[in-house]
Amino acid sequence: MTATALRTNRYAATCADCKNWVLAEAGHITKTAAGKWETRHAGECPAPRAPRTASAQPELGYYVRADGTGIKVVDNVAKTRRYGLVFTPRVGKRPVWAYVRGAGISVADLTPMTAADAAQIGLSHGHCVNCCAPLGGKTLSAQVSAIIGYGETCAANNGWPYPKGTAAQRAYIADAGK
Repeated sequence: MTATALRTNRYAATCADCKNWVLAEAGHITKTAAGKWETRHAGECPAPRAPRTASAQPELGYYVRADGTGIKVVDNVAKTRRYGLVFTPRVGKRPVWAYVRGAGISVADLTPMTAADAAQIGLSHGHCVNCCAPLGGKTLSAQVSAIIGYGETCAANNGWPYPKGTAAQRAYIADAGK
């Protein structure tokens, strides 16, 4: 290397020698004969880091944390990593699935969402936990959804129980009214 200048690095960068991160003001920069600036550690480069091991990732789907919070595990657009969205109720507005850093990282803290969990979360907030649609309405299915805590389509998509057909839904409403 033919260096023409040696200065303390003002900004963090990757070391040209070991490819580890050099914090700002913790190394130096040199300008090569080709006119390119390179960052290096002050003194010796640290030992190389051990390669990362693949951590257990939860399957895609709906989960509940120990505190009762609903978590939806999804893939990023490139399908290279998974992350968790948190069911976030909002006063006077429809709830949303909001990104919260680290929400779906710990697999040990997540249990798959059951129909009872979905119903409890949905009834406590007045919205389906899956699609965030408001529970209730004038149709027979909407009235059943307001009693159960999630909608008919979301029940079918997640394998949750839901009365099928007009007669079964009317009987369910009649039983709930007693």
